[in-house]
Amino acid sequence: MKLVFIDPKCPTPYQSDTLRRQGLGGTEGTVVRIAQGLSRQHQVLVLQHNRQTTTTESRRLTFAPISTLLEAVRGADHVFFVQKAQHLATVAQHSHARLWVWLHNYLHDEVPYFWRDHLRHRLGIVCVSQSHAAHTHAYLRQHWANRASLGWLGRGGLAYLHNPVNENLAPDASVPHQRHKLVFFSSPYKGLEQVLPLFHQARAQLPGLQLFVADPGYVRNFDDNTLNAPGIVRLGSLAQPELLRHVREALCVFYPQQKRPETFGLVYAEANAVGTPVLAHRFGSAQEVLCDSNPPLDASQPGLVLATLTQWVEKGAPATQVRPEFQRDWVLARWQAFLQDSQAFCHAQAQGIGRLSQVSHVPKVQQVSHV
Repeated sequence: MKLVFIDPKCPTPYQSDTLRRQGLGGTEGTVVRIAQGLSRQHQVLVLQHNRQTTTTESRRLTFAPISTLLEAVRGADHVFFVQKAQHLATVAQHSHARLWVWLHNYLHDEVPYFWRDHLRHRLGIVCVSQSHAAHTHAYLRQHWANRASLGWLGRGGLAYLHNPVNENLAPDASVPHQRHKLVFFSSPYKGLEQVLPLFHQARAQLPGLQLFVADPGYVRNFDDNTLNAPGIVRLGSLAQPELLRHVREALCVFYPQQKRPETFGLVYAEANAVGTPVLAHRFGSAQEVLCDSNPPLDASQPGLVLATLTQWVEKGAPATQVRPEFQRDWVLARWQAFLQDSQAFCHAQAQGIGRLSQVSHVPKVQQVSHV
């Protein structure tokens, strides 16, 4: 098959070696890993709006500028728009491929929703977790255009395919946990302003605590003066190997924010994969992604957060491991099943998504500019 991924929003161009050289957002890292994996059997092209040159990484994997769009989509079997279906009309005019928007954030709250595109071009939606798909399903069902079109709004299909975790991530017994080291390695707009006061309260009770703060580096409207406080160590943007060294050493990932639920949460899965628990709020995909020994909690209760952290410091944090369904080979097998018969794949997932959408609640997410 020929597969085309179109990224119209990435802050800077990226490719496979970007993961090793510098910090990279979860969406971009996932695109790279999926493109690499699928290129074992399929021709894969990744187009980026701000790329100027073409990089051919292998016989089947190419990263190219958006200016090559018409040639790229010719003969494609599936075209995936990352987050936003930019250039949709052009692609539909020059290709007979199945068209999908691959969401990594919440529809409407964080990603614009253009219902006419979904109706006109039978645009399908791929989410990154069952809870994410349930949120999307609930939104579509409530949309007035869905009622006006007699339920046709989702006729392009709705599915979820988990993000993959690097298969090389595993606990390392030679790296001891430092019981007073906490890490935060998400973008600062994901509730860091809620995490810092809780850290200061915790440090008042446990004076040795330190919070190491890293971020992908593409959000520039954050006031980093708030990090000039005792016990906080600023790491800036780190390449993944260096970042995960800090996570391995830490007692836990300190993430008790209630502002932005994760659609998947590589912050959860990668930390668990290297044996480090995450102290996280119970919303979004947290229950779905965190392993059984590391359940999320109600972070709206500061006393519970501080009691849990104190217990981990004094008695040891729980041992963790990544859920097997997030291993890259497992995820790629699901992608293969989806590509072979996307209609059957969506149908098989529909009941679980619909059932969860009736009982789950995802709070409204604040829109944030990345510049």
